[in-house]
Amino acid sequence: MFYLLNIVCVVVFFHLSEPANKEYFYPLTIGLFFLSVYLLIDWFRFYPANSTMELLRSGQNVELAANTEEQKVFQQLLHKAVSEYTKENNELKEQSKERISLMSHWMHHLKTPVSVVELILDNEEKTEALEKIQQENKRLHTSIEQGLTMIRMDQFENDFEVETVDLIASLRKLINARKKEWIYGSLYPAIESSEEDASIITDPKWNEILIDQIISNAIKYSSLKEGNKKLVFKVERVGNHIHLLIIDEGVGIPAYDIERIFQPFFTGENGRKLRNSTGIGLYLSKKIADKLGAKITIQSVHGEGTTVILRWLAGPKPGSDS
Repeated sequence: MFYLLNIVCVVVFFHLSEPANKEYFYPLTIGLFFLSVYLLIDWFRFYPANSTMELLRSGQNVELAANTEEQKVFQQLLHKAVSEYTKENNELKEQSKERISLMSHWMHHLKTPVSVVELILDNEEKTEALEKIQQENKRLHTSIEQGLTMIRMDQFENDFEVETVDLIASLRKLINARKKEWIYGSLYPAIESSEEDASIITDPKWNEILIDQIISNAIKYSSLKEGNKKLVFKVERVGNHIHLLIIDEGVGIPAYDIERIFQPFFTGENGRKLRNSTGIGLYLSKKIADKLGAKITIQSVHGEGTTVILRWLAGPKPGSDS
């Protein structure tokens, strides 16, 4: 526009100097011709670079096409910044791997004395003091396992194998592993299933860790309530999915805490009543469920109990071709 304004000013100037001269079209045509040539050259110089930058902004990995000196300098600066960032990022990754490796070895070493203490306590005559020590030792073991699970989450894809899993058998295994806790907490687990076969598509090891975290939470918060309580594991088939409802009769979760229960280290009102509450269990459950492709939701009535609903893709029924 500035160039066109310049041409108009020149033509008007000569017209005012030579009033008899009526020629406007020719000088304007010459000016527009040179302007078109200039814009065409400019287009070839800048359009490829601008297009590449738009692709880079959209997240595509393309090489910047540099034509002008300014673009070449910018390209060099970009390569330098990327190189420095990559180097720094790799160093941080190596440091992180080293720290995780050391922490993993340290936590594995912690498991040995915890297991030894458990064996010693099993062989001793039970007293009230020893039972309390055993409970604390169990909590320590649970915390170590949670820490190891968090470490393994970074390499989830390397330790993941999808299979058809018998959900009922997994539940029985997890329930039997916590016999003492059912007794200490005055809890009575019960499996209710409308399905003879409740096969699901998942990774068996990670799926058991997921369910075990929820069972641990249910036991922990049910213990805050006096008297005998039930913990029901209800299995249902809904369309192409299997649902597991873990229903406890514990203290329940206040409505204002429900939205935050999957946040890391969030303990909420109930957690503040338990000194061993970490706010890690449900966070890990949500992370594992997301990675397994399962769905987890929680419903609760404060003072009455909590229902955790897990949903998996159902496996093929026995005798089917699928």
